[in-house]
Amino acid sequence: MALTAVIHLGERPALGGGLDPSHVVHLHEDGVPRLLAYALDGDGTLERVPGAYAPALEADPSYPVTDLLLALRRDGSAAAQRLDVLDTKARANYGTGFREKVFDSDVDWGSAGYGRHFEARSQLESHSYEGVIAVGFRPGVGETARLAIADNLARLDAETETLGSHAGTPSDEVSE
Repeated sequence: MALTAVIHLGERPALGGGLDPSHVVHLHEDGVPRLLAYALDGDGTLERVPGAYAPALEADPSYPVTDLLLALRRDGSAAAQRLDVLDTKARANYGTGFREKVFDSDVDWGSAGYGRHFEARSQLESHSYEGVIAVGFRPGVGETARLAIADNLARLDAETETLGSHAGTPSDEVSE
């Protein structure tokens, strides 16, 4: 199992630096790339989110981080109320919300509820997001995965950190 990236979704603590993660997501690139997610509870225990997400990393554009936010932590978006309404409509009309859609990997064009999901992606990417998204790339991360995640982060109006391997050159970058 080739772990190639770790994504943290969370907030900055009130004092000091660092990140208080609410979710940790692991990207495994061996075979079919897939993201496995974990929620952090108050005592620091990781609880696995059922299912896995096989993002279309070669799609243009690709939405691996946007979809994770929709499924796990959309409350940080300035459009959170609208995103919740779209999720509720998708559940009522198609029997699947964004979390199930993403972690059942049924996010293809024409799948049940895809229109609501596509609209939610657009809403999330066009409004500011309060929170921090930190991505750590491990040695050996594929160029396709690295570029898909970097391009997706660039479309989000959020504070991001990218740590680790960038085309073989270790670096630390922070953007706001």
